[in-house]
Amino acid sequence: MTALLELSQVSKTFKGEPPVCPLLEVDLQVGAGELVAVTGVSGKGKSTLLNVAGGLLKPDTGHVRFKGEDLYEVPPARLDALHRTGLGFIFQTPYLFQALTARENLLFAQKTQAGSMDERRVDELLQRFGLTERAGHLPCELSVGQKRRLVIARSFLADHAILLADEPTNDLDEGWSNIVFDEFGNWIGQGDRAVVVVTHDETYARRAGTVYLLDDGRLARRQRG
Repeated sequence: MTALLELSQVSKTFKGEPPVCPLLEVDLQVGAGELVAVTGVSGKGKSTLLNVAGGLLKPDTGHVRFKGEDLYEVPPARLDALHRTGLGFIFQTPYLFQALTARENLLFAQKTQAGSMDERRVDELLQRFGLTERAGHLPCELSVGQKRRLVIARSFLADHAILLADEPTNDLDEGWSNIVFDEFGNWIGQGDRAVVVVTHDETYARRAGTVYLLDDGRLARRQRG
């Protein structure tokens, strides 16, 4: 299996008294077709792992490679390009343009990432995520769960090879959480793609093909029971 994403002996320490080491010699490989879950208690480095894996936070030691390219050795312009059409993020906080409606947020994202707008595709995603009736509403007029679904829908607009999702089921009920994981599976099945999900929810971690536990900086593969 050729890895889309590979972390090799990655460590990260934050200065303090005492210093905090959320990542210690972490190794991780994610191949096309995989849905990978990373679990662990809150505040122990799962979000740090995603930020490092996605080229947002440079590790102290080790290498992070996306399709063979070291993310922390490529020029900034190249890294920007990879973020537009290679490495996608679903952040824990649902960032949206507050002056744009739900539909306009998707159209703007599509124009920025793909260089063109496909209104049919946008309307399809609004329907699949239960947002058709809220398409003309501003983010301040949406519920927390609706905003969560909107940013997840947005992540499917770019031609990413991998999505890094930080607690994507936060603020969602069981029904919508299951739909989100169904959509991850459908998206992976459409090409050489993968999803890495950080979650504290064991119910949804079990839906992943591979599950890791991050504890005291160490990442260990969990045996499926």
